[in-house]
Amino acid sequence: MSLLILLPAPTYAYAPDEWLEQHSTIRVGVPNQLQPLIYETESGAAGLDVDLLKQFTATMDVELVWTPCGQWQECLDAISNKDIDVLTSVSYSVERNQSMDFTQSYWSMPWAALTMDSTMRAGSSLRTSELHGQRVAVVEGYSIESQLIDTGRIEVVGVSTIDEGIEQLRNRMVDSYVDSLPILVYELQGYPLPGSKLSVLDATQGQTLYIAVRDDWQPLVTLLNRGIDSLTQEHSEDLKRKWYGYQLEQGWTDEELFELVMKVGSVVLLIIVGFGIWNSRLRKEIKARKAAERRIRHIATHDELTGLPNRNLMQDRLEQSLHQSERTQKPFAVLFLDLDGFKQINDDFGHNYGDELLIQAAQRMKNLLRRSDTVCRHGGDEFVVILPTAVAVGSALAVARKLVVQLAKPYKVKKQQLEVSVSIGVAMYPAHGTDVEKLLRSADKAMYAAKAAGKNDVRLASTDG
Repeated sequence: MSLLILLPAPTYAYAPDEWLEQHSTIRVGVPNQLQPLIYETESGAAGLDVDLLKQFTATMDVELVWTPCGQWQECLDAISNKDIDVLTSVSYSVERNQSMDFTQSYWSMPWAALTMDSTMRAGSSLRTSELHGQRVAVVEGYSIESQLIDTGRIEVVGVSTIDEGIEQLRNRMVDSYVDSLPILVYELQGYPLPGSKLSVLDATQGQTLYIAVRDDWQPLVTLLNRGIDSLTQEHSEDLKRKWYGYQLEQGWTDEELFELVMKVGSVVLLIIVGFGIWNSRLRKEIKARKAAERRIRHIATHDELTGLPNRNLMQDRLEQSLHQSERTQKPFAVLFLDLDGFKQINDDFGHNYGDELLIQAAQRMKNLLRRSDTVCRHGGDEFVVILPTAVAVGSALAVARKLVVQLAKPYKVKKQQLEVSVSIGVAMYPAHGTDVEKLLRSADKAMYAAKAAGKNDVRLASTDG
């Protein structure tokens, strides 16, 4: 005989709206290295979660206080100890629910694995079983950590930060590093890891994210749920494009398929329709997966704003040019460009104008250069151009001077005419460097020499280093 005891729902001193009158500030934990979800800036915090939380609390008369809380595990401890009030991007677990409350889910992000395995195809998907026998680095406190440990066939190496995890992978101390896909993509765009492969992990838990709230502030959960309910599909898509620009499309769920099949009255029709649905679903899943894989590969190698190759792809292209030149014994050129007066554009007109100017400048460079050349966004208003067939100094300087002329022409941005110029440094292989780092450093120094000489000019690198 079993006894079922029904406990009354918990009661609180205040209804949610009354509770809000007694709480004017909410301390939001800002973990280290959680870009593009949430991170510190000079003016407070930025990121996807910051935008979302501001919307969720738009109707509340509260001040959000962005509170640095250290590494991820330290942030989990901080909310348990009530040193912070709210923590975003938290996966639910029964254990965590003992010391914090959770809102309804507000976002979903897949886990991904970064590896140096040359046999793995970039952008492919993995199951955790394919990590069996590996040493896998994971940030301590991530929900995926316990899932990997529970397999009993993966040696999990706990790390404090993504930097530590990628550094262990770089030095081959581990076989893979696992983190959230948008966090890994963001990190690789800023700090490329040549030769690495990025893959989505299938069939893992913890992809659905919640806002964690200190366990004595349950009325805030109700208030935040109201805000989460206000998030429209259109706004959700806008935020995806703003912060990481992709989504992994999913096919029909099993529940949706079952509901459709149950509506078919005839057994024969049931079999035919069931097979047709299965076949259609399979084709849709394959198509969606391939599209997602292509998008992941593009994101990991291209700048989101301009669409140009980023530093990750630039590194690969430079290494290819080096290997080619070593075989043919023919030189090639590298140009380092920096826009003159770009900061003033941002200061005077705002970053929206600056972003549009960068897009137009990137398009001018692409139109001027040949298909065999590569123009990359190095960061900010800096660009790198690789001229693999420029075997003579004169031809490299000629291209650089054409770029100076084209980029100095006025830009039309939102009915406003803007003007910038460009300073360019030119380095030749092997005269100014025999590896990627030396070539870039030589071109960079030459670019600064052009700036020092009055800007809007070209300088050839010095052979004395």
